[in-house]
Amino acid sequence: MAKGFFKHRLGWEKYLKPFLYKELPPKTGWSATLGTLCALLFVVLAVSGIFLAVYYNPSPDKAHQSIQYIMNDIPGGAILRGIHHWTAGAMVTVVFIHMMVNFFSGTYRAPREFTWIAGAALFVITLVLGFTGYLLPWDMKAYWATTVSAHMPQDLPIIGNFVSKVLLGGDTVSGLTLTRFYAIHTLMLPALLIVLSVFHIYMVRLHGITEDNTQKSNEEAEGLPSSPSDSPQPSPSADAPARHALYRFFPEHMSRSSLVFGIVFVGILLLAMFGTIPHEEVAGTLVENYLPRPEWYYMWLFQLLTYFPGTWEVIGSLGIPIVGCAVLFAVPFFSKNPLHGPSNRPIALAAGTAGVICIVYLTWAAYEGIKPYGEFTPVPTRQLTVNEQRGLVIYNEKECSYCHQIAGRGGIRTGPDMANMVRKNRSVPYLANYIKNPLSVVKSSTMPKYDMSQQDLEALGSFLRALDFSNNAMKTLTRAEILKKSE
Repeated sequence: MAKGFFKHRLGWEKYLKPFLYKELPPKTGWSATLGTLCALLFVVLAVSGIFLAVYYNPSPDKAHQSIQYIMNDIPGGAILRGIHHWTAGAMVTVVFIHMMVNFFSGTYRAPREFTWIAGAALFVITLVLGFTGYLLPWDMKAYWATTVSAHMPQDLPIIGNFVSKVLLGGDTVSGLTLTRFYAIHTLMLPALLIVLSVFHIYMVRLHGITEDNTQKSNEEAEGLPSSPSDSPQPSPSADAPARHALYRFFPEHMSRSSLVFGIVFVGILLLAMFGTIPHEEVAGTLVENYLPRPEWYYMWLFQLLTYFPGTWEVIGSLGIPIVGCAVLFAVPFFSKNPLHGPSNRPIALAAGTAGVICIVYLTWAAYEGIKPYGEFTPVPTRQLTVNEQRGLVIYNEKECSYCHQIAGRGGIRTGPDMANMVRKNRSVPYLANYIKNPLSVVKSSTMPKYDMSQQDLEALGSFLRALDFSNNAMKTLTRAEILKKSE
């Protein structure tokens, strides 16, 4: 009685049962669980985010404090925040892998163009969710990464300053920026993601999961129907053996998806319990040698900016990302090749592989570049002269190791290695002049000017000339002991 009551009122026979028991292609692989995994990870993010919002205060004087309160005083708060933190990274990873699997498989082809476009939009929204989310702890990383990112639109002609001010709520990152990002992160983007997810799922259910049409073409050549969803199927007789095992959305596909989600969630839970969420000082704290950096999934863009200094920065900050997004959304319209699978589409395979390699390489290079710098300075074991000693102090005071290494150590490898000055026959006057006004010596130099006295310029040049390790052994001095000796 009760069962029939709910069946009749919930539309079981007409709507729910066909949805749950829909047959999928019998050779559907495990990669098809990635879409379901994305949806389940979003549910975890939403639920954990709701509980975090109960204790979070989106104001500049309370945000950082409320995060500490959640981590230290709320029972299970550290695990809850850990689940939210690690699930966010997992979702970005899974959505990206899901897109790449579909790209290499060619499943975006007609009539599934809107399925791909919706999926690409969901990927972009996932990235923006991460961008708005990492300001909320209101720490040094959040403040400076948001400052750098939100000012990028200023390079846009005409509307650049307007877009940047809309994002920031003013000219700089402030309390209004924090509340604005909080509203976008917790209300606008989740709502948009849910709407697009429903549309994406609808398109998947409408057009079905793409099968490998290499097999499909063979079946068509034999006169067999190409797809159970595209052609009417005769009812098999009791004596006819089934060609493939029955594979439905429920219970077969959901069982697979539940297993995959369970494995991933256990991993997230272990990270939440035993992993460490990066913890930094509250925004506005003065930290020497601090290098602003975004979350790991934006590190490729962070590194890309280093290749386009000065007036060329707009290419790395806006040009390449905008073109990349345009190409991403236009993927279904580039090729008319009806065949699926990587082996049938060598150009797409090469382009996709090159794109993934570039992102991985840029991310790796970015992490190599943000290793701690300036903590020690290699120097020759011989006694430095008074002038060379003064240059050593200036080298550390001016943070030269931000751009330069000495014999491959102690700094960030973006500028020339300072141990090469003797081999390059650079004299002290040459080095002093170059440091004072680099463009007067090398027209293509990206090094900034340093307004120092001639005595300090020559002292720094003398120290750089002293870094000749072909004739002297090397030792290292810490930044603290170098600056202490200068007092």
